[in-house]
Amino acid sequence: MPERKLTLAVIGTGIAGLSAAWLLRNQYRVTVFESQSRAGMGVHTIDWTSRGKQSRIDVPLRIFSRGYYKHLLALYEHVGVKILATDHAGAFADGDGDMLFHYGNFNIGGQSISYPRGRSLFDPHAWKIGLQGRRFFARATKDMKNPGTLSDTSFGQYLQDSKAGPEFVDTVLLPMMSVTCTCDYQAVRDYPADIMLGYLTSGVQELGIMSAAKGVDDIVPRLLDGVELLTDSPVAEIRSGDDALTVTVAGGDSRTFDHVVVAAQAQQASAMLSGFDAQKQLLDTVPFETSEMSVHTDESLLPGRADQLSPVSYHIPEGSTRSEVTVNLTRTIARLNDQDTVFQTWNPIRDPDPDKELARVSFTRPTVTQDSRDAMSQLRDFHGQQGNRLWFCGSYVADKIPLLDAAVDSSVAVAERLGVPIPWQSGAAD
Repeated sequence: MPERKLTLAVIGTGIAGLSAAWLLRNQYRVTVFESQSRAGMGVHTIDWTSRGKQSRIDVPLRIFSRGYYKHLLALYEHVGVKILATDHAGAFADGDGDMLFHYGNFNIGGQSISYPRGRSLFDPHAWKIGLQGRRFFARATKDMKNPGTLSDTSFGQYLQDSKAGPEFVDTVLLPMMSVTCTCDYQAVRDYPADIMLGYLTSGVQELGIMSAAKGVDDIVPRLLDGVELLTDSPVAEIRSGDDALTVTVAGGDSRTFDHVVVAAQAQQASAMLSGFDAQKQLLDTVPFETSEMSVHTDESLLPGRADQLSPVSYHIPEGSTRSEVTVNLTRTIARLNDQDTVFQTWNPIRDPDPDKELARVSFTRPTVTQDSRDAMSQLRDFHGQQGNRLWFCGSYVADKIPLLDAAVDSSVAVAERLGVPIPWQSGAAD
């Protein structure tokens, strides 16, 4: 008789859960639990119809770069997701709409090169910001040659110690990283310096930004191939038994599994656990922040005409705790290029015209502090204990900014612990 495949549950269908399920599906009988009516990565995706064409818009927008997202890109390329370059150059304006800094990008031989646009071409203040930025990246690249010296320093302290130019920091760096990390400026400052600089010096600026050509609707079914998906199945409890773990959903139905991979957000994961007090305590240290995202057609939120601006507009009122960032999706997403102009605004400080708003969603994302970093290191140590059956993956688990690649990084680590080869790594069988 063939040997029985061990059973394994994956809780959650963000990219962490989807990639874990895909990696583990050949060696385990995988069941995926999702609380919503469809897989989570596409739960907020909306339809956009204009000029006789219907397209799908991912909310929030998923973008990445070869410099930082190595596991994510390897996964996408391995399962056949088509990747396209996209332009995310920015225009930074104050609360009155006056332009502070405006740059564009052009691509030469796979390298993204930035240049000043519009009035910034002749504005001494904009040039000062640009020069401060060049000095910052030169210093950061040098300092990251020995990242261990920065592991106990916050990014805010690093900015102070390195005497980073305040105009660049306040006008460009903090607004850009607040939307990248979907958090307040203070949370950006609270990140460990080596984690933040690891992202900033990874080549994101030079290698440019990319997105999946067909969006998450193309990604999700590829990663769910070969697994059992249970939608409308919010997990209420995960409890340990003698030789298995029991997963109970909100309706009361229970199933037992040899292993459980929890790929829910930290606060949700903690609430599911019964009898895992040490892991719960570690999960509860992970901070998170709530954001809103609006999809709309209201051009009045921009600091100028859409056709005269770079694709990403930053609204930076004095005294604000985070920027308002509007992306011209028609410029950045190729499948929308021949449709009417539509925007996606993160942290809408100003409400779009209600008649022009297509959707608004709220979501939470983790951030990283030194305390949460230490806690996640301890959580990963549980994975190395003999006989462990409970696993955690998610963007907050990896020792990186909690973005898409950190989520896949964490699922790769779990798969390796479970003895599963990673297809895109050297020596793995295809």
